[in-house]
Order: sequence, then C-alpha cells, then structure tokens
Amino acid sequence: MIRSTLELFPDELILDIFEYFDIRDLYQSFYGLNSRLNAIIRSRKKLSLKLSTPDEMNDPYFNLYTRHIVNLIIDHSSFIDFQLFSYLHSLILYSPSKDQLEQIYLCKLPYLIHLEFGIMSDTLFYRNFYEFLHCERFPSLQTCIFHHEDNPVSLNRYRQIWSNTSTLRTVWLSSIDLSLCSDIDLHTDEKSLSIDVMHLSLKRFDICCVSAGPSILDIDHLLVQTPNLERFKIASSEVCHSYECLQQLASILQRRLIHLHRFDCELQFVMSTEEIHNIHQLHPCFNRIQYELKYGGRCVRLYTE
Repeated sequence: MIRSTLELFPDELILDIFEYFDIRDLYQSFYGLNSRLNAIIRSRKKLSLKLSTPDEMNDPYFNLYTRHIVNLIIDHSSFIDFQLFSYLHSLILYSPSKDQLEQIYLCKLPYLIHLEFGIMSDTLFYRNFYEFLHCERFPSLQTCIFHHEDNPVSLNRYRQIWSNTSTLRTVWLSSIDLSLCSDIDLHTDEKSLSIDVMHLSLKRFDICCVSAGPSILDIDHLLVQTPNLERFKIASSEVCHSYECLQQLASILQRRLIHLHRFDCELQFVMSTEEIHNIHQLHPCFNRIQYELKYGGRCVRLYTE
C-alpha cells in the first residue's frame, strides 16, 4: 500500500498541521481515510467554531466534534440548541434573536467563562440584561459583554462593567442610556438598571452615558450595589452637565465607594473659572482630572488620561 507524503510525518507534526484547518474542513477532508488519521483528528481538543448559517449544523460529522468545542461564534439569528455545546468556555452571538436568548437561558453551561452579545433592540436588550442578572446557569462566568448601540466609537471606547455572581468580574455594556441629568423620572421601568442585587466581587465599573437614561439617583443606587469598586469611569460626549451635577457625583463617590482609588472620566460641563479651580477639591480621586475649554469657552471638557 502506497502511503501519502502526509503520513510520513510523525503524529505530533500532523496534529500541528491540522491546527490550521477549520474543524469542519478537517473532518470532511481527512476523516475516514484511515484509522491513524481518524485518531489524530479525534485527539484535537478545545476546538473553535463559527456558524454563519443554520445549515452548517447539518454537517454529517457535526456530532463527532461538538463536545470538544470550547469557543463558539454564532453569526446568524436562527434558533440553535445550545445544549449541544455543553463544554463551551466562550460564546459570542453576533446577531442575537429572541429565540436564541430564550434558549441560552434554558441551558446550563457550567464551564462558560466568556459570554458576548452583539447589537440588539432596546426592548430585547433590557429584557435580556434583566434575565442575565438573575440567571444562575453560568456558575463559571467571568466576563459578559453587551454591545448595545451600533456605534463604532462607543463600542471601542466606552464600556460599562457589571456583575451577577461571585465568579463574575466583568460585564461590559456599550453606550447604555445612562445620563447624569438630575431629573428623577427620565426612564421607563423597562429601561431601569437599578436592580436590587449586590455585586461584591466587582472591582471596576465603566459607564458610557448618552442623552437619555436614568438619573444620578439611579447611579447612586447602582453604586450602592457595588461597594467594593476600586476603579470607576464615567463618560458622556453628547451632554453638557452642570457643576452641581459634578458635586453630586463626588458626594456619591465619597459615600458609596470607600475603596475607590482611581476615577476616570470623559465629560462636558458648563462651569465658571472658579468652579474649574475647585474640581480637585471635590474628591481625592479627582486629582487626575484635566480640563479643556470648548465651543469658545461655553463648555468645559473634563477628562483623564
């Protein structure tokens, strides 16, 4: 029997070569040729898979490797049975649908560490966020990312971090509606993020604010639930706030975050020269804040680097 050139290589080198193949192409091209190649292919663990269409799950070899998939990306919005991927460590849904979200909360994924959701509607986002905060089916989860607004600048620059279990350390929400306005009733109950759940493990909390959203009292409520924060960042490039609002924020940080050692911001305010000079006196962590006059001095940009 004539051996192929590939089979002249040792198993370790063949396995290294196979690492460059998509798992589906690997099975379709080499599985079933002989017992040695079959064994090498089956020895591949910790697989990654991206599904762009529902039809890709019709692969005849699909059931042979699903239990070894630890990183899964779903790039379609059709129904998918997540129970097939019980050993996942990372799951990314580029276009999450209602069916997918309902399914994922019915599954128990005990090894899931990273969970990421792509752009979704406001209604779906807030419902999903609430479900996530009360879900106990991901006992190993450490990081969750919610991309809320289809805005490249916001997605890459500003994030909000949240937590729901003792293992979870990071939740990133892009461009969530959360303003520093002092009015109390700026949002509906559906959009409220003030959920009474303590998150003692959370150490860092970054918020991106846009023009509409919960009040500064809601920010206070959120920080009550995250008393062990060491780093806090708040950013808003679309709204000019009052100096009184900055004073209220400083007071909240003093009362709620006794472990805070770093504050970062990207905010705009309307304030006098005297008020600008008083910024560093409002809170010890404000000593890193710098300022820049904008719009002919009518607005002051406060930022940290």
